[in-house]
Order: sequence, then C-alpha cells, then structure tokens
Amino acid sequence: MRLIFALLLCAQPLMAAPKVAATVPPLAELVAEIMRGTGSPAALMPANVEPHDFTLRPSQISAVIDSDIVFAVGLEMEPWLAQIEGDYTVISLGETISEPLPARNFDLSPRGESDPHLWLDPGEMILWELEITQNLIRLDPANTATYRANEFALLKTLVAARDRLTKIGSDMNDSGIKLVVAHDAFQYIERRLGVPLAGMLTDYEEARAGARTLSQISRLDGQFCIINHPEISAPLDMLPAAPRVMLDPIGAALIGEPDFVARFYQQIGDALEGCIH
Repeated sequence: MRLIFALLLCAQPLMAAPKVAATVPPLAELVAEIMRGTGSPAALMPANVEPHDFTLRPSQISAVIDSDIVFAVGLEMEPWLAQIEGDYTVISLGETISEPLPARNFDLSPRGESDPHLWLDPGEMILWELEITQNLIRLDPANTATYRANEFALLKTLVAARDRLTKIGSDMNDSGIKLVVAHDAFQYIERRLGVPLAGMLTDYEEARAGARTLSQISRLDGQFCIINHPEISAPLDMLPAAPRVMLDPIGAALIGEPDFVARFYQQIGDALEGCIH
C-alpha cells in the first residue's frame, strides 16, 4: 500500500513555477533577488533605453503575454504595457503602495505628472519588496520559504541603505549643503536625504533649462553639491567650487551582476558622500 501511495504521489504533476516579467532594470533586478532559487523574471527593458519611448520587440511581447504576472512601476512609466492584450496581471507598484511625488518645473513648482523614479529610495523599495513577495507567494505557495528567506535578506540590505542615506543627509544639513541636480530624476533621493534643492537643469520631459534659469543657479551663494546624470552634466563654470557627483538612476553598470540591490545603493551612498568630503 505504501508503495502504491508513493507511486501515486510521483505521478502527480509538479506545480510549474510562475512566469514573471518586470519592466525597468532596477525593478527586474529586485524581483530576481526575491525569486533567487526558484526562477528568474523576464527583464523587459535594457538599461540603455528611455522607458517612456521604449518599444517592445516581438520576443518581449511574447514574454509579457506568456507571463502570469508583470511587475511594473506604473505612473505612466510603461504606457506600452496597456497595448498588449493577454491574461497576465500587471502590478503597478508605484500606484498601489508608494507615495509618488509630482514632477517639477524649473522654478521647482509641481507639475501634473508623477515622478516614477521611486526605486531610488531604498525606503520605498521596502514596500515594493513586500508587495512583490506576497504576489509571488500567492502564485507559487510551494516556494514560500525561499521567497521569505530572500525577502528577509533583502530587507536588511534595504534598511541599512535607507539609514545610510538618512545619515548622509543629516551630515549635509549640518554642513549647510543644498543640491543642484542635472535632471529631475533624483527627488526621491532628495526626500530621503532631507536636503533642499536649489535648482535643476533638465526636467521630466528632457527639456533643458533656459539661459535665465542657468544664470539664476550660477549666481547662487552658499554651499552646494551638484548631482550629475550619466547623460547630462552641469557646465563646468556653474558653481565651480561645488563638489560634483555622478548618479546613474538605472545602475546600468551593475545590471546582471550579483547582489545588484546592495551594490546599487552602495554606489549611490558612496557618490553622495562626495558631497561632504
């Protein structure tokens, strides 16, 4: 009887691992670390493309259609997803559990669109991690222990990164440092730091600041740090005494490397410490 029971168990079909896709590279890397040991998501977007203008290739469309669940940022970051019909579920993390900030005009007043770059704040990623894990467990309860173990390890990483940025921001404020950013993509870092913004050079839609704005920034008086973007840098004659740091909001050089999440936030923290030293 025991032999028959064992044979019957072996005859039962194994539960297939969920088919998962994720959109922007940092989100895909976060999902991959939560899924470690069970599978990996289809990463839909390479690091060298503009998310707003991205067009899926046929193979990527098939990956979306074949997915059980697609993790997206939302907030109009991936408008192309709405054009793909299928039975998959889209979890727009920025629209369900986070607190998006409005994009800004050059006078730093809010505009109608939301800024989707929430992943730059590790504090926000704690919320995303929990939501991603819960959805994976719902689809794949057999691997609950693995997802929970990965979730716990990532939680420690994200809490440490959040606390480090908070400490860096406190040190900046003690030194009276304000920020000038080359692109309106860093305000979730700004909020985590708690450091005031004095000006920006490129807005949410990639429009460049005019001569009047550039002149106003150049005439600012005080302690500043300039945050450059890999594709956009402040003129060298603008606030020449201010330290300049480079932040890549995608972390392109780290995509596909082990422990992306820890290394991504370490890179951000290391760069921002250059504002103080």
